[in-house]
Amino acid sequence: MTAAADPSGLARYLQHTNVRPDATRADIERLLEECATHRFDGAMVNPIWVPLARTTLAGTGVKVCTALDFPMGGATAAMLAAQAEEAVGLGADQIDVMSKPGWLRSGMPDEYREAVAAVVGAAGGRPVKVMLEAALITDDELARAVELSIEAGAAFVKNSSGYGGGDATPELVRKLSRLAAGRVAVKASGGIRNAEHAGALIDAGASLLGSSASVAIVAGGQGDRSY
Repeated sequence: MTAAADPSGLARYLQHTNVRPDATRADIERLLEECATHRFDGAMVNPIWVPLARTTLAGTGVKVCTALDFPMGGATAAMLAAQAEEAVGLGADQIDVMSKPGWLRSGMPDEYREAVAAVVGAAGGRPVKVMLEAALITDDELARAVELSIEAGAAFVKNSSGYGGGDATPELVRKLSRLAAGRVAVKASGGIRNAEHAGALIDAGASLLGSSASVAIVAGGQGDRSY
């Protein structure tokens, strides 16, 4: 039996997401209500909405998640540390952070690692997930990115931010799972719009899924959002 056999059972894997820059308070309140109703694993929102998420989701068991340096990945390690510290202070339970594929492609592994480590250090033990932007790097660079993320103390590697291309596929998740070899978990994101796809990603090794179509997924329908 695949993970998609019972769509409602997928809720515990889903981090329901709205990180659009034009999202209004009403949009985020709707997302948070959906998270509480369906008992999704987490609500993924931009940092400005973390206080609202913390208050709204208190007592529900739904994690408050936020994304840093997203989607461009241009912040320095010091900037990232400050952002992570503030996000935690506002109430974030988990942090997804953009990696630096340009540094990786430039032969700057130490800088790449240190940027992730800065977030891990400031997160105070809260899980950090590294968005690897797999579509922008080679297979060899992807393997290196996983190793550097592990060395930096990340808890998860993630195929993509959802905006850099490289939507989640079972093949890519299996590759990340092999590279991680149980040392870190794998989060899949990008293009996850139905239960069949979500289940295939879980079967391939994903422990978490990021999607803006979470409600449609658990209802056995088809989402129409791009993330």
